[in-house]
This record gives sequence, structure tokens and C-alpha cells, in this order.
Amino acid sequence: MTNDLSSPVAILDKEIAKYPTYTIETFELCDCCGARFGIGYHETCTSHADAASQPDELPKKLRQMLAKDHGHDRKHKHFTEIWVIPS
Repeated sequence: MTNDLSSPVAILDKEIAKYPTYTIETFELCDCCGARFGIGYHETCTSHADAASQPDELPKKLRQMLAKDHGHDRKHKHFTEIWVIPS
């Protein structure tokens, strides 16, 4: 985890209560195991308007990251920053 509070994050559903300073905007499921993640931002972040213009980009990126976890036989992280490089 970095200190960049403007990055979107994915938090495992069971762990959301441990991160009260994050606002969850949507939920996404892992295609492989069904684990549920909340996708959101730190409550002080005001610069996530770019993500709103492409609402499917973050869930798509998260699903790709989760699939890679399964491909490498590793557990999902409880808190993950989602990096989407603008095109």
C-alpha cells in the first residue's frame, strides 16, 4: 500500500470495517472464487471524477488482478490499490 490517497482501492468485503476512512462506491466479485470486494476511495479524495467517466474500467481491472492471483496460486490481498493507466 502506498500513501497515495487518490488511488482507487479494492477492499475484501469482510475487511471493509477495518478501513472506515474509505468510501465504497461499488462492489465486484472475483470471477474465479466469488470473493466480494468493495471498490472506493479515501474519503478525502476529491479527484476521482476521471474514474466516473469510465465506470467499467475499475471493476474490469480488479477482475484481471484477481484472476492473476488465481493464476499464480496466491491469496487475494485484503486491501489493494487499483492502478489504471489512462489511454
